[in-house]
Amino acid sequence: MPGLSSYLVSALSLASVALASPIAKAQLVGRDTSLLASYDYVIVGGGTSGLIVADRLTENSSKTVLVIESGNLDDQEDEVLVPGMAGGTGKKYMYNMTCIPQKNINNRTYSLLAAHVVGGGTVVNGMFFDRGSRGDYDLWEALGNPGWGWNGIYPYFKKSETFSPPDKALADEFNITYDPSAHGYQGVIKSSFPKFQYQAVKDWFKAFKQIGIPIPKDGANGDAIGAFWVSNSLDNDNQTRSYARRYYEEAKKRSNYHLITGKTVTKLVLSGTTVTGVEFAGSATETATKVSAKKEVVLAAGTAHTPQLLQLAGIGPKKLLESLGIKVVVDLPGVGSNFQDHPVLYFSGSFSNDYPINPALLTSNATYAAEQLALYRTKREGPYTISRGNSVAFNTLPQLSSQSIANNLMQKALSQNPADFYPAGTDSTILEGHKRQTELLANYISSGRVAIQEIAFGGSAGGGNGLEKPFSRGSININSTDPWAAPVVDYGVMSNPVDMDMMVQLIRFVWRLYDTPALQALGAKALTPDPANDSDEAIKAAIRATLTPTFAHPSSTCSMMRREYGGVVDSTLKVYGMKNLSIVDASLIPMTPATHIQSTVYAVAEKAADIIKSRQ
Repeated sequence: MPGLSSYLVSALSLASVALASPIAKAQLVGRDTSLLASYDYVIVGGGTSGLIVADRLTENSSKTVLVIESGNLDDQEDEVLVPGMAGGTGKKYMYNMTCIPQKNINNRTYSLLAAHVVGGGTVVNGMFFDRGSRGDYDLWEALGNPGWGWNGIYPYFKKSETFSPPDKALADEFNITYDPSAHGYQGVIKSSFPKFQYQAVKDWFKAFKQIGIPIPKDGANGDAIGAFWVSNSLDNDNQTRSYARRYYEEAKKRSNYHLITGKTVTKLVLSGTTVTGVEFAGSATETATKVSAKKEVVLAAGTAHTPQLLQLAGIGPKKLLESLGIKVVVDLPGVGSNFQDHPVLYFSGSFSNDYPINPALLTSNATYAAEQLALYRTKREGPYTISRGNSVAFNTLPQLSSQSIANNLMQKALSQNPADFYPAGTDSTILEGHKRQTELLANYISSGRVAIQEIAFGGSAGGGNGLEKPFSRGSININSTDPWAAPVVDYGVMSNPVDMDMMVQLIRFVWRLYDTPALQALGAKALTPDPANDSDEAIKAAIRATLTPTFAHPSSTCSMMRREYGGVVDSTLKVYGMKNLSIVDASLIPMTPATHIQSTVYAVAEKAADIIKSRQ
């Protein structure tokens, strides 16, 4: 989608680098400079992964990098920086994309929550900075991606992070535990804990313990199964959001780094199967500008727009491309396939014996809210230091139901025919990839190596109940040769009946949580879904009526898998069949991890930068 303005953002002194001749003038923040005819690397997308890779590549002063971002810099308003207002910018920094009607949730539609701003989702998300478990990433390696298991990606989680422990008094009161060795201390992104917590969080932790859920010391060390504390992408010094824009701010003075905003890449320029550059413009009526890449074009356009660009260039499913009259350059059926997210059913409840200070006061008591905002502004304390919380439970299927139920459901998944869940004529590699993913998922889920449930909880009686390991797959594909037209988004949510069966177990587990002594002491009562309607069919009806298909964690449309599994990039992130083209964003994730994916995207991009630099 076109941006609202066009300006080249950098602080450049071009004299120190031998650069190609300029092709256009553009307005800097505070100065003028020229866009070059060619760069060593052109990065498409200045979101989270694009900024990270640009920062790392320009550490070598002899390499020139251009980042092209269709959004603009954020205005650093309260809704971006103040944790308690996180996500309050509305549609200002988001793409306007809506999925097709989802037949398995009563044909309801929903937005694709994709950010449209420099820094991407880290500008607008809820600031959760957790990681998946060891098994989540070992699954990636088991799919045929050497070096992408937990041991291979763990150092990059640490590389991106500068961790600050929680306030000691608060940690002692709330038993906030952490493993210092699991964190990084020299990274660009600050992670820490707010200076306030609601009392009811203690009761939730007691409830999980009473129901038999483990309480690990720190999920960041690969033990992200159970109920535990997580840090936020939070600057401990001033209690404000820490986000990917920091990578740009630290690197923007380099003479070899250009960032242009308000411009959309509309075309990959090809010479046979070699990508030589890109074309971009500020709107559909603006004449496109071409820029060349001497080494690589790096796609960081995100889960929706990376497959769109590939398909427009003739890299994608042959049948789709031919139906639109696009010349097929490389038949890659997996482009746009394997789309995943975390469907979530938000549950509500009540505490008849609630604590006097609770989250509802910020919306129900204007005087209290004003006092707390003033406290935040003057002392950086109080509830406005909390974003979307710091406490979460990631539970395995055997933990939340039973081993026998887990075994039966996974056997059901293994007995399925993958072709039943895809359109007629789907390429055999897509079906083979689905089969291989199912085999691995069933093994890891039944053995408790990965979580299938996230319960996001805090100081209130409700929360989020997310399905972390769905078997359903969606797609994001073009239906037009117009680069300004939004792609067609299909979450495919609940298309596999095993997902519906697992969601039933997730809901029943939440009801059991409400019945624990810890929550009953608060007078807890489940409201929605209504436990009075506890038959499987009644629960499934509630799921179809209220489930949200996304937790704002879209991924996997250009997956890092073997080509015979419908993969799009190999383990070195090169696009199959193409030269000088790689992908570094969340679209490469082959199977979504059981976590909020912010810190995973940071780690993936840090590792991607090292891989690309190794080719120099």
